[in-house]
Amino acid sequence: MTASAAAASSNAPPAAAPVGHESAARLHQAFRLAAAELGMASAGWLFVTTAARAGADAAVVELRDILGRTWPVLDAICAGWLEGARPLETPTPAMYQTLSAALAGAWRVVVIGVESRCLDALCATLSAPVRIGLVRHSDLDPDWSRVLANHRGRIEALDLSNFQTWAGPRSVLLTCTYGTTDGQHFVLPAWLRVAGSDVRLQFRDLIGCNMLAVPLHVYPRWLVTVDSHSFTGLLDLHS
Repeated sequence: MTASAAAASSNAPPAAAPVGHESAARLHQAFRLAAAELGMASAGWLFVTTAARAGADAAVVELRDILGRTWPVLDAICAGWLEGARPLETPTPAMYQTLSAALAGAWRVVVIGVESRCLDALCATLSAPVRIGLVRHSDLDPDWSRVLANHRGRIEALDLSNFQTWAGPRSVLLTCTYGTTDGQHFVLPAWLRVAGSDVRLQFRDLIGCNMLAVPLHVYPRWLVTVDSHSFTGLLDLHS
């Protein structure tokens, strides 16, 4: 163990100790809240880096043991961390370049699903008058007022009932993806609600932004699969 890892371990808070049933339940609740309002990948990196600071790799292993089967994206991030993967600061110059090229000429971007790392990158890349809208639909029931407040008015609220009012030849529909398997992309179920054949004709592009560079290892709860033809473009925004 390095000196810095030893120091982090010696200063670890009580959460770095073996977790009992009540503590595990609180940890599940805390991650669900974070995943709802930040996104599963963004919350996953937050929890993993916090655990690693508190108790090095052992704490990441324990976090994975407690939460991994319920939260497959977190499980994958834990596995990635233990294999040497680390998060990048966001947004990075590469994110700017990738998003700028994909969204060049767009006037409106409709986002399906909360993922703060992606939303931060969009806000940093796209300047007014390009409008960014977030469709308020999630199985995790976030506090949408808090989600939107995180972006200080730059992102507008949309719903399943009205997002198509933003359609047009300079409009883009965008969602995050969470890795692939056998040519299939993992997405939030909300994408299936909005990306039907009628909607595909109304938007210039349907873009998937991959947030996960490591494979899923457990059953993909909270996610569904779609094939590449669901998108007109696929981007890598993972860390």
